[in-house]
Amino acid sequence: MRTAIILLIFAFAAFTVACSSVSSTVAGDNKNRPEGSVYDDNDYFTSLADYLHKVPGVNISGSGMVTIRGMNSFDTTYSPITPLFVIDGIAVGYSYNEANRMVHPLYIDYVKVLKGPDATIYGSRGGNGVIEIVTRKM
Repeated sequence: MRTAIILLIFAFAAFTVACSSVSSTVAGDNKNRPEGSVYDDNDYFTSLADYLHKVPGVNISGSGMVTIRGMNSFDTTYSPITPLFVIDGIAVGYSYNEANRMVHPLYIDYVKVLKGPDATIYGSRGGNGVIEIVTRKM
């Protein structure tokens, strides 16, 4: 009986350590990341899609089509229905595949999705939302 209790205590301790070691999250932290950004301090994510899957309201299809819930294109002449991708402050276009090729997941500090009034800093190009990717400063 005593052995079973000791084993149970060790199992609980191991479970607690395992649960507390995962730090990929959606929230701000002490590294001055913006609130609502997605980051991965333990390098679990293997692609930009891993970051985007953690953001509520972002949909990714198997073909690499990314859409943001609530964002509808008002004019497809200047911007398609996909969000604008911005890497370190530079707009790189509307292609998820291109943005995924441009930055390795290990170098991503955080990803933040802007929509509505927050995306207006990018003008009409941000009409369908903006996915900001910030890389780690080495």
